[in-house]
Amino acid sequence: MSHTVGSLGGPGIRTVGGIGGVKPINKDHPLVTSNPDLHKILIQLDNPIRDAYTKMSTADSVLTFEPVSYASQTVAGTNFYVKLKVHHEGGKDDAEYIHVKIFDQPWTETLKLTGIDAGKTLDEPFQYDMPAPPE
Repeated sequence: MSHTVGSLGGPGIRTVGGIGGVKPINKDHPLVTSNPDLHKILIQLDNPIRDAYTKMSTADSVLTFEPVSYASQTVAGTNFYVKLKVHHEGGKDDAEYIHVKIFDQPWTETLKLTGIDAGKTLDEPFQYDMPAPPE
């Protein structure tokens, strides 16, 4: 059974182990100020995200990713669910989005891309269960 983020609880309701509400990332809510830790994490995991996306797509150009929104889940650490807009060199296919799931456990220095799902849309919600990154 697959659940979407935000399908449990309601506005302002957070269940233990549940995923918090989706937060926008834009010029009014830049990630560098709204969640500086996640901003640093995305910089650290840029290459693993790029490699995983390239293996699961037909990308043949230089890629950049723009964070659009995120949600977090407190577990034995933090799971971050992040929606990224994919920018291809030359601007083609700029309507593509991917979802990534990142596990962060600072006290053990564990930081890992644990899920990636391509072919998403701007309005498509996050899924709890996300395919593992390709090896």
